[in-house]
Amino acid sequence: MTELEKPHGRGLERLKSAVAPRWVVLACVIAVAVAISVLQLRDHPQFSRVDEPQHFDYALKAPSAGVRIGERYGLEATRTYACRGIDLPGLVPGSPRLPECGDPQPDPTRTHSIGYNSAYLHTPAYYTATGLAGEVILRLPGVDSSLVAYRLVGVVWLAAGLAMVWYALGMAQVGIWGRAAVVGLLGVSPVVVHGSAFVNPDATGLLGGGLVLVALMKWESGRWPWWTVPVASVIAVALRLTNSAAVGVVAVYLALRIWQKRDKVRERLLVAATSASAAFAIVLGWRFWQEARKLDDEQDLPLYGSERFDYFRWESLDNQLRAVVTPFREQWVPEALPRSTLVPLAGIADIGLLVLLGAGVAFVAAKSAHRALIGGVFAAMVGMGLLTMLTNYWTLSRDSLAPGRYGLAILPFAAVAIAPLLRRQVLVRAMVGVLALTTTGAMFHGIVFYGPNTAIAVPPDDETTMGVWCSTTSSTYSWRWNEVPEATTYHVSLDGWSWEEHQGTTFTLEGQLPNAEATLLVQAGDDQVWDRGPSGSKSCRTAPDTPLVVTCTTTTSSHLWVWNLVPGATKYRIRSDAAHPWFEQTRLTKIFDGAEPNEEAVLFVQAGNADGWNVEGTATSACRTRP
Repeated sequence: MTELEKPHGRGLERLKSAVAPRWVVLACVIAVAVAISVLQLRDHPQFSRVDEPQHFDYALKAPSAGVRIGERYGLEATRTYACRGIDLPGLVPGSPRLPECGDPQPDPTRTHSIGYNSAYLHTPAYYTATGLAGEVILRLPGVDSSLVAYRLVGVVWLAAGLAMVWYALGMAQVGIWGRAAVVGLLGVSPVVVHGSAFVNPDATGLLGGGLVLVALMKWESGRWPWWTVPVASVIAVALRLTNSAAVGVVAVYLALRIWQKRDKVRERLLVAATSASAAFAIVLGWRFWQEARKLDDEQDLPLYGSERFDYFRWESLDNQLRAVVTPFREQWVPEALPRSTLVPLAGIADIGLLVLLGAGVAFVAAKSAHRALIGGVFAAMVGMGLLTMLTNYWTLSRDSLAPGRYGLAILPFAAVAIAPLLRRQVLVRAMVGVLALTTTGAMFHGIVFYGPNTAIAVPPDDETTMGVWCSTTSSTYSWRWNEVPEATTYHVSLDGWSWEEHQGTTFTLEGQLPNAEATLLVQAGDDQVWDRGPSGSKSCRTAPDTPLVVTCTTTTSSHLWVWNLVPGATKYRIRSDAAHPWFEQTRLTKIFDGAEPNEEAVLFVQAGNADGWNVEGTATSACRTRP
């Protein structure tokens, strides 16, 4: 009897394969990692401080050709930002530094990035996939917002990435428990949880790196054609440009294999060259595309001002070399988790990775593929930081160390690189497993005992309360309120005086005194019973109008502006010309370095309070650096 004549037997074999112990263990490991990410999502309603508002806004706008340089947050992202806040001091819901929750026209400049979306650095691939999948998840029971839906898509990215690493370790002949230890540690590490529980293209790191690794291993074993490696590289880099670290591992690995074996030289050179060229083409092509369609000059965006220098800082290069971009380094741990426990555990994982890679060099054969892979991992960890620093300086004159999460795509390669140790050393498997279990315990302890660290602000849209908001100048009040369904008219009362009928959802008073407070009461109704609908009120103060006097002193390379204290002002805002946005501060001075000798500059300054700005009293000062 032929195999085709035994359908039931073949089906039974497939069923046995599907429920084999390795898949059961994998399912359990992924389930624990997914549970931690979902519970982390539940307990952290705030935006992550690691650029999550920007990524959320990008996903809302996808499918698209990408967020442009100089583009601001959209309306939905700004409204969500106002109600959730962000995990940074002073940026909780209701803070004066945030728009008010429920405001129909929130001010995007009242954010930590002054309303500019810095996610334009990334291609739209991750955001389009997340946005489309999120629209499906948004229709599931219990999912009440786009942010929650997009965060849940991150759990899918996580599961796929962990499964890819598990598969690669299986190809490297690592046993079930060795795979469980490594994949489990990856799944519960804060740096991975961060990328999975929040909207962030870091979520694609494990999947992108694992995809390139599997393609490389399949080609090396003769099961896949050579071109699958550059195709996988293109997919990985398109998902997030920093996934190019995986391509760097491949290039160095193949170069070392050529040096070791002197065989398949042409094919290895072809794979390395096409993979690196394809990744570089995506990075460079995206850069040129963004430059061609930018809304503003990237150098003038205020969000990079504090890190901008007019010369390359070699001391930072030295710091980056000594730091090395190990993916476990400098993990961000939110307030809802025990930082005092998880940060040291991350440090152990960081040092442990370097130790295991170093031990692997001594443990494996001199001309083995694993030794070449270890060399590729080390080169990528060092080169990723250097390349990021040089790119930042080249494009933005910016000086900043590369965070460890940029190297997430390296982790699958590192896992396979230490495969011989996992196969033969029980102690290594035990140590990795204990670290994974300890981290898991710390995560669940934080989730159970710490709980949510903040609540989501609720817009005033119930049946009895109407949201009213206000902005001012030194002589004008401008109130606005949310539209009430079925209301045909509104009645307003200023400071308790008689009610007046009013159409529309805005009310403006001009010709008012500076630094004066007024309260507007609003009542919604219809043509028959005007006081039957919800009501609300808002008090606000006009901006102070004391004249600003701005003086300037210079050196050959800097401008220093100083202005007077304005009574009643709680903040000031400045800008260097009328084409660029205002930048808020509380100080009475501003210095700009890096100017050329005999270079003229202009500064505009306004004083304001929590409700508005003295736009009529804008002060201007111009001065020139010394020759």
